[in-house]
Amino acid sequence: MSHIHQQPEARGRTDAFGILVVCTGNICRSPLAERLLQAGLDEASPGAFEVSSAGTFAHSGNPAQPGSLTIAAQLGVGLEDFRARQLEEEHIARADLVLVLARSHRPEVLALSPSALKRTFTLREFARILDHMPLRLQREGTWPGLVAEAYRGRQHAAASVAEHDDVTDPYRLGPGAYDQMTQEMLPSLSTIIEAAVALRAK
Repeated sequence: MSHIHQQPEARGRTDAFGILVVCTGNICRSPLAERLLQAGLDEASPGAFEVSSAGTFAHSGNPAQPGSLTIAAQLGVGLEDFRARQLEEEHIARADLVLVLARSHRPEVLALSPSALKRTFTLREFARILDHMPLRLQREGTWPGLVAEAYRGRQHAAASVAEHDDVTDPYRLGPGAYDQMTQEMLPSLSTIIEAAVALRAK
């Protein structure tokens, strides 16, 4: 993954485009996705993005699981300082884009914030829509416009692949499950980062 190898910059950039990544416990999938996406986006367009994560049933205050720590280190990002947090309405309100890691997380996001419907996607769904979006839109648009276009394009996304939208949850499983999680996650993260390269986060 060519754009993922830097540590994320300091948080708190209020003018940045906010991306919230959501999974269940916020100790396996979403911490890794958060840090990898932040690192890649920082390289593509420094200071333009603020990536965070939370869990629908979070192990609040707990560190990331060892399997995710290992993979993060292998991919050049750090998770040692990460601590899980429970998803709250205010997290969603601050996000310009919400990426859930399983379809089951979307209704939980919308239960807290129904108005987030048009900016909430599974990670793999959003990447799939970007893949089919005309390159002109990626090069000439804005990130809020890209998200709006993705929502309009959702109905045209192949329903037959929706079952593959979930990223494997490796919690309490072995290294193979963490490898599978990573293999399912990385292509979608790369697609989003490549869109940032094309768009330059206008």
